[in-house]
Amino acid sequence: MINHLRGILIEKNPMNAVLETSGIGFDLKIPISSFEVLPAIGENCFIYTLLYTTQDESRLYGFCTKPERELFLLLISVAGIGPKIALSVLSTLTIESFVRAVIRAEEAIISRVPGLGKKTAQRLIMELKDKVSSLSEHTTYQATTTGDQRLAEVETALLSLGFNQKDIRHQLAALPEDITSQSTEQIIKDTIRRIYQKRA
Repeated sequence: MINHLRGILIEKNPMNAVLETSGIGFDLKIPISSFEVLPAIGENCFIYTLLYTTQDESRLYGFCTKPERELFLLLISVAGIGPKIALSVLSTLTIESFVRAVIRAEEAIISRVPGLGKKTAQRLIMELKDKVSSLSEHTTYQATTTGDQRLAEVETALLSLGFNQKDIRHQLAALPEDITSQSTEQIIKDTIRRIYQKRA
């Protein structure tokens, strides 16, 4: 197995990257989460890889972090989930959001992923609930304090309402430190107001 590649980034788009190393150009399928942190074209690049082989073809997949690759492997281990859907999950939800949704059995969040329906989301939750713990150490998800739980609930609620995750997290990061004194409903309302104010 090709564990990783180091070389010059030749091309990139939200679905593919071409990395040249030792005069060979490797075409990699990547999730949007990796695309967003790739260096500029022409710069040095390090990327974790996974060679996925079927009877019809062999395809090299690339990930900017080990947790992304680990989640990809967990996803394709589930019956009926192939690389295309696994990349869709990584491109739609952060690892933190996916782990939280699986642990809390929030099928509505998982079924937002293009290509996933309610039944498939339920199967993912059932089969991965005891396996995603290995990813928890790589995430910022913690369910240990009231503030953490409340912010996690707010993010989940706003995602279910269709708000952009980056907008949500930007506004949650700007909340005052005395967040525990506010109700979850009030935090949701204030966050929505801040998001709309930013758009105005």
